Amino acid sequence: MHALITGGAGSIGSRLAAALIERGDRVTVVDVRADPVAPSASFERADVRVGETQAAGFIDGIVAETRPDAIFHLASLLSGSSETDSELAWRVNLDGIRNVLEAARIHGLGRVLFPSSVATFGMGVGDTVTDDSPQWPAGLYGVTKVLGERLGVYYYQRFGVDFRCVRLSAMVAPTAPAAGAASAFVCELYIGAVRDGGYTFKVYPHSRIPLVWVDDVVGSILQLHDAPANQLSRRVYQVMGSNPTVQEMADAVRRRMPDVKLGFDPDPVPAGVVDSWASSMDDTTARADWGWAPRFDLEGMTDAVLAELAAEGSAG
Repeated sequence: MHALITGGAGSIGSRLAAALIERGDRVTVVDVRADPVAPSASFERADVRVGETQAAGFIDGIVAETRPDAIFHLASLLSGSSETDSELAWRVNLDGIRNVLEAARIHGLGRVLFPSSVATFGMGVGDTVTDDSPQWPAGLYGVTKVLGERLGVYYYQRFGVDFRCVRLSAMVAPTAPAAGAASAFVCELYIGAVRDGGYTFKVYPHSRIPLVWVDDVVGSILQLHDAPANQLSRRVYQVMGSNPTVQEMADAVRRRMPDVKLGFDPDPVPAGVVDSWASSMDDTTARADWGWAPRFDLEGMTDAVLAELAAEGSAG
């Protein structure tokens, strides 16, 4: 297979590119960054927006030239940055997905994969969200993800574009998250523990949050891509790895780093946002339709992220 990955130099994209190459697929990475991350991938430096310096047909041109079998559309402005620059968020997140879907329609691509987010649900949805829980997001990032989901389903129903979407829980990765995101602590905890010897939470210890490790994110995207069409009962699925309390996350780190200094100094604003979220995501349909099952629970995820951060530190 030849896969095209927009946002392919990012945290998910670089790992996805490496996983595709490892299994023998050919990969073209599209990103605004100057250098590709994954070895053996072709690279196109480009912007998914439509604007004064971006031609509306540039994705169409890349698709026409490279002829991929599938597009993994990961390019996105995340939650904190979306609130800071709403115009940029609209153009990257919404013009981007429309450009990709149009290119898929015009050139008859096999498949379009799109990651969505638990941020599409907003406040007051209850403890557990299902695939079809009401989506009334509180932030612009969540709004753009809801619209991306709906637009993809429209292109599937209207034009037959094989759109498939994974709605993710809060993702843990060994990279610094976007500034301003209320869920940033799920990565900052581990980064702070390894690099600074400690971390102070701005959320409450009792808060419970659905999590997924970045490698399980990549695995879920590949699984959904590979699933036979006749096994799919829907176009948007959600996945979760575990849903610990913040205190349980801290305790898991302490068991591995007894001298780490972890504390709580809740800020009512981000703490209130996190407390308003659903504490669990029902991923029963993904499990039934295409065999989704996370490989990393809280303990496995903690081992993985701390090991990667330690390796980065020793390499540096």
